Amino acid sequence: MEKQQLLAELRNSISAGEISQAEISGLFAGEVSAGAVPETGSRHASLSQIMYYLGGAIVFLGITILLGQNWQYFGPGVKIFVTLGSAIAAFVVAVLLLGYPSLKGVAQAFFLISGLVLPLGMYITVDKMGFDIQSNTVQPRIWLIVFGAFLAAFLKYKSPVLALFAILYATGAYSFAVDSVVSQNLSYDSKIVEYKILVASVAYMCLGYYLSETAQKALTGFLYGFGVLAFLGSSMALGGWNPNQNAFWELVFPLLVFVVIFLSVYLKSKSFLVFGSLFLVGYIFKLTGEYFQESLGWPLALVIAGFLVMLVGFYAVRLGKRYFPKAV
Repeated sequence: MEKQQLLAELRNSISAGEISQAEISGLFAGEVSAGAVPETGSRHASLSQIMYYLGGAIVFLGITILLGQNWQYFGPGVKIFVTLGSAIAAFVVAVLLLGYPSLKGVAQAFFLISGLVLPLGMYITVDKMGFDIQSNTVQPRIWLIVFGAFLAAFLKYKSPVLALFAILYATGAYSFAVDSVVSQNLSYDSKIVEYKILVASVAYMCLGYYLSETAQKALTGFLYGFGVLAFLGSSMALGGWNPNQNAFWELVFPLLVFVVIFLSVYLKSKSFLVFGSLFLVGYIFKLTGEYFQESLGWPLALVIAGFLVMLVGFYAVRLGKRYFPKAV
């Protein structure tokens, strides 16, 4: 539709009384406010949110220092009050602040304080109740309790901070549950830790993908970043080092790296691209160090490795510019 035709239709609508001059003025005012003001406001909101979280972290640090400095002077009741009581109080304050739209950012900071202090409070409370907090059967239950509490709170209030702590608490419960099962049936070694991290990292990436289509998609970057880092790190560690390397994981690892780099395009995740490229470079140096270090071919292997690293960097930059133009 041409400009003159649009103007003619607008003129006819004004003549017919279908559109008023005030409505047209309001439309232009809305364009100005929508185009300029929110951008500045969002920057101020982000800065304020960072300061809120920083303040919450400092409050947590103050509580831990207070407890550490006066541990021998505080009785059991005071220790529970300072930790578990503070966590509950911070949570109640956060819920109350959610009722005021201008204070929702502050509410998230109080959720942060509660989430940081709650596990400490639970450990102290359970210990003072006479349970062995070092037991492999007691620790998973502590983390399951705090996970259940924050999961229920998240389902009620839909706070991203609550969701983040629910994920972290679930990870803690999973880790101690695996330790409990392994300690009763198998001898514990480093491979158990590596497999434990591998499974958790896959869960993080899957959860990140699920949340990418929800209101909590802000957590996707965190889950992708930590997930892919832990996944590739544990996979490389499972490959071992000469002469105790695991042939299966050494052969599978480069395939996993290329899958991660491919998924970076599909998922539009720079974390997948960056960590995939870095671990591919690390794998190249690992191979040269394992199989060529004691031979005359090591300098040649390093030369070849250097060219391969440049090749990886070249294609990583090309992929980044093509699929992540704002980030690269």
